[in-house]
Amino acid sequence: MEDVELEKVALDFQSLTEVAKSVLHSELSRRDLTPPAEIAANHANEIAESEALKPVMIRRYRDLTEASIAKSVVESAGIDCILADHNMVRLDWFYSNLVGGIKLLVPERCRRRNPTAGRKYTREI
Repeated sequence: MEDVELEKVALDFQSLTEVAKSVLHSELSRRDLTPPAEIAANHANEIAESEALKPVMIRRYRDLTEASIAKSVVESAGIDCILADHNMVRLDWFYSNLVGGIKLLVPERCRRRNPTAGRKYTREI
């Protein structure tokens, strides 16, 4: 079994029997690999970090100008953000209703830190 496969087994360490846990622990020690508890903790941290970076919609706009202003206000506050569906609306503004407007997206971690970002300066559709 390769090192990567052993680390995958170590991620589910709690579901193993006592004999399997001891065998896995000794094999990881023999190969100078990270202990199972550390592997699981690192994996949990990676999942939490990826969830924190997942984009979430904070506002929706009908017009590109309002969406662009809101984006610049949020960026000036030091928050990373993107506009979704702005290219479709740029083609024809009637598409705005079709796609549900232009969406202002920020990472989840930023939304938790500043839930009112972008709301003061523009109105929502």
